[in-house]
Amino acid sequence: PPGRVPRTKEVVFLDDLVDIARPGEEVEVTGIFCHSYDYYLTQRSGFPVFQTYVSANHIRKKEDASSAHNLSEADRKLILELAADPNIGKRIIASIAPSIYGHEH
Repeated sequence: PPGRVPRTKEVVFLDDLVDIARPGEEVEVTGIFCHSYDYYLTQRSGFPVFQTYVSANHIRKKEDASSAHNLSEADRKLILELAADPNIGKRIIASIAPSIYGHEH
């Protein structure tokens, strides 16, 4: 209703932001707080009514923020081993579309 503090806020996600999160997931949204003038509600209520929404430009799942803290010891050991590998750059490049990059295969 007009004049009340909102308990929820409509957020508009466009393009690559659409499928980042699913309903029920806890997220942190960065965006632009926008408004649109609603002529019909203004006429009915007798005073200016604006509908507000957030136009999102970044979204982060809350679980992503803590995922580094949830690594197992085996994962940590593997990460440290890979970090010490002098050929890690070549391994990463070879793992990205190996049949295309460099045509080595």
